[in-house]
Amino acid sequence: MNRRMMLCGLAAACAAPAAAELWPARRGKRGLFQFDDTAVPVDFHRFVGRPVRLKTAEILVVGARKHEFVRVTSTDGDEGIVKANSRMAEVASLFHQIAVPGFANADLRDLSVLIARLYRAQYKFAGLAFWTAIGHLELAVWDMLGKVAQRRCVEMMGPVLRTSIPIYVSSLNRRTTPYEEVDALRRAVAETGAKGCKVKVGGRQSRNEDAYPGRSAALIPAVRKAFGDDFTIYADANGSYDAPAAIELCRMLEDYGVDLLEEPCPHEDAEMTRQVAARTKLKIAGGEQDGAMERWRWYIENRALDVLQPDFMYNGGMLRTLIVQRLAAAANMPIAPHYPRNGIETIELLHFAAQAVNLYGLQEYRMSPRVLDFDHAPVISPVNGALALPEGPGFGARYDPKLWETATRL
Repeated sequence: MNRRMMLCGLAAACAAPAAAELWPARRGKRGLFQFDDTAVPVDFHRFVGRPVRLKTAEILVVGARKHEFVRVTSTDGDEGIVKANSRMAEVASLFHQIAVPGFANADLRDLSVLIARLYRAQYKFAGLAFWTAIGHLELAVWDMLGKVAQRRCVEMMGPVLRTSIPIYVSSLNRRTTPYEEVDALRRAVAETGAKGCKVKVGGRQSRNEDAYPGRSAALIPAVRKAFGDDFTIYADANGSYDAPAAIELCRMLEDYGVDLLEEPCPHEDAEMTRQVAARTKLKIAGGEQDGAMERWRWYIENRALDVLQPDFMYNGGMLRTLIVQRLAAAANMPIAPHYPRNGIETIELLHFAAQAVNLYGLQEYRMSPRVLDFDHAPVISPVNGALALPEGPGFGARYDPKLWETATRL
């Protein structure tokens, strides 16, 4: 009888919606991990009253500056568009040969099921490139489903908690002197009204070496002196340090009132990062390179990070990032997505930030903006240090259809 009941239980579990696979396993009785059947964060059937099936999915390169987009259309003529990051050429084969076929011939309202099935079929490819290909396609489908539903994407995620999103200006530069960096920050803060910044420390995956000797130690006090005690300072090491060196750096950052240090240690060495987080009062953030849901669970359970920073595209899209956000919120942990963009490129971040109950601090805005020289609306720019949540269905971005007529296809 017990064996029969066990087999029935296994059959029921196998019959459960594949969407449940998007969640990492959770602790059950006796602390043993078991598969989680928690419902996915969004039921698109509630909002979209008819099937939506994929007809085309393209990577389009526009203009002299080679801006990349992902554009999807449905068999009924619906359209979704997302501004891509700069890595689509490298992941184009995964996009066309794995991601797109995995979404074909299916109702896109079952997006969570499609992602789960695709992972199950192609798990040997799992990693940042795999999830980047899926993430771009998933975000474009979000935009299309929102347009079909005539709803903003945020309204399908949850209640809108805020329509103004405060930003910090994010420097991506390690080649500057402290004087040059402060000068550039002054201009960016004056233009945007931002109440904070993020600067680069260390040398980027550099095994304890600075970008050049003494730069980080001189930069942080220079920024604090220039902007005063009420200005928020974040720092990003991009995995430059081992645990002892990172802990020493944290002490210096604490002395100057820095609020947060991102990726102190190589991102794949999660235990090293946990050691740093356990030995400093400074908030330790990270996760931009991560896509495995089990890794997010580990971060949360072990308090290896104080602030989680998933990237929508690297993490496989909005649904999976919403799950990370829900897991973190349940554990009273904050989230601040990695998204170093500007203008219309920030639009997915604004929708996510508008609903996240555990949103942390200021949100990222690229200090040296890319020139977005293509016809689009709305024009998104900071006012008094904040970005406004856009109106309009989907993510709210509108592009001149003529852009696609002359685009190059990857």
